[in-house]
Amino acid sequence: MSGSRIRRLPDHLVNKIAAGEVVERPASVVKELVENALDALCTQVTVDLRDAGRALIRVTDDGVGMSSDEVDLALLRHATSKLATDADLDAITTLGFRGEALPAICAVTRFSVLSCPRGADTGTLVRGEGGTVSEKLLVAAPAGTTVEAQDLFFNTPARLKFMKSAQSEVAAALRLLEAIALAHQDVHFRVSHNGRPALGAPRARSLRDRIGALWGFERAGKLLEVERKDGPLAVSGLIAPPQLARGNRDEIVLIVNGRPVRDTQLSQTLIEAYRPLLARDQFPVAVLHLELPPQEVDVNVHPTKAWVRFRSARQIQEILYRAVQDALRQAQVVQTQRGLGGLAGRGDAPGDTTGTFSIESGGPEMAPALPQSADDRAPGGQTLLFHEVPAQFSAANFGAVIGQLQDTFIVSATDDEIFFLDQHVAHERVLFERLLADLDAGPLASQELLFPQPLELGAGQAALVQEWTETLEGLGFRLEGWSGSTVVLRAQEPRRLIEALVEDVDRPRKGEPQPLLHRALSFVACHAAIKAHAPLQREEMTRLIADLAVTKTPYFCPHGRPIVSRLSLRDIKRELGRTW
Repeated sequence: MSGSRIRRLPDHLVNKIAAGEVVERPASVVKELVENALDALCTQVTVDLRDAGRALIRVTDDGVGMSSDEVDLALLRHATSKLATDADLDAITTLGFRGEALPAICAVTRFSVLSCPRGADTGTLVRGEGGTVSEKLLVAAPAGTTVEAQDLFFNTPARLKFMKSAQSEVAAALRLLEAIALAHQDVHFRVSHNGRPALGAPRARSLRDRIGALWGFERAGKLLEVERKDGPLAVSGLIAPPQLARGNRDEIVLIVNGRPVRDTQLSQTLIEAYRPLLARDQFPVAVLHLELPPQEVDVNVHPTKAWVRFRSARQIQEILYRAVQDALRQAQVVQTQRGLGGLAGRGDAPGDTTGTFSIESGGPEMAPALPQSADDRAPGGQTLLFHEVPAQFSAANFGAVIGQLQDTFIVSATDDEIFFLDQHVAHERVLFERLLADLDAGPLASQELLFPQPLELGAGQAALVQEWTETLEGLGFRLEGWSGSTVVLRAQEPRRLIEALVEDVDRPRKGEPQPLLHRALSFVACHAAIKAHAPLQREEMTRLIADLAVTKTPYFCPHGRPIVSRLSLRDIKRELGRTW
């Protein structure tokens, strides 16, 4: 421990410390400078990078510009045009509000700032390095501001050791700029690297158009609308159907009051809303705008302003979860397949046609096969699909049954489309939602085992299963006689369900959708559902697609596998030269 006396640090050292908080890599510099340009009410931003931003970062905007005196102040720490009173800190409405950002950038670069106010023809140019201004000139300049930062970390060489490869640094900067462009579709963005165009996003009339410019218009056309409002809170944007999921989280863009943010809880809420439809190694594609009163969010949490804190975090997570769930229940979640010769299919969804059908009540009713006696089994041990339970149901969305293909796929059609439905995953979805409904009415029925079974659990697993006891009992299991890592299973079969849950399910979080419950019900539904290569009668197929049509999510099984594929008859006719 040092025995030195306390003293004030010199300004140049203070600036370097501030730079360490704000400037982590070239992308950090790009972010701060572009956000300042947006706060200056610009309509165009041009970003030029050289050597991944290590040699040069230049950001040019056509914003309001600065006078000569304002340029001087902008290079001082804690000088800003964005805060005037203490109350302003409680309701931040701008992107860049920390006074140390520009001085921190100048402290670790060779810099220049050229700015001219709107309506003037003479601007101010300052140059310097290491935070010290060496030259100031009045020059002819267009309205707006250009900031150049050269030789990043030239005076702090130790920081250069933490830089990643040029490809990684450019990718980080472009991902950040994409997110900012998605948040501000009324601004034209141009980005180049080493003199070559790297990103272009003209002003867009809609979020879908902006996504099309960045990610491709074909892909953008497949995205689902999200819209939900709850008092002053609102969620809007676009999300991809589950079949367009990615293997990473790079295309999850969350925007709060115009600011792209990283928020672990919001991201996890989005993933949970998708999770019954996605494999564990897949992640959503989403661009979501959250609007809320500025006093409800604290953006002054982190020097880079990438993280925020919400006053009512749970309420915001709830509206996001419900908004995404609503979007995933749209019929448009099923994408039309391409025609026989590669022609693009129609964008219409099941249910858009007028072809309907019904059968009288009193027909066969599907029900979970847990447990059943030998009398309830078909030859060969296959659980029977149907039981005689009178029920009424509404017309289906998938047209009339044509037949069965390979004893696995149900083929149905309307006047406009042909549908191929996987009978196993369709039945799995029906049983899953029926089990959920039954569970809402009370614990599921179970059988007392004639011979209770001891269940050996691995190290650390017993405590986890004990925590799940209440949920498991609701599913019909009864666990007794805890002794170390052994428990006695007295009711419900199969024992392998608990073993599978221990292996596959993470610890559920209080107050969030329970992955354990979904995992358990998915397991039960999967094993009770009709299997592939099982012949079905036409009446059975009709009942199955009718029951599927009234489920909340008729297009994906609980594990996320697609249930239905579609072909457009219009495309087929066009392919074959038919005009009628």
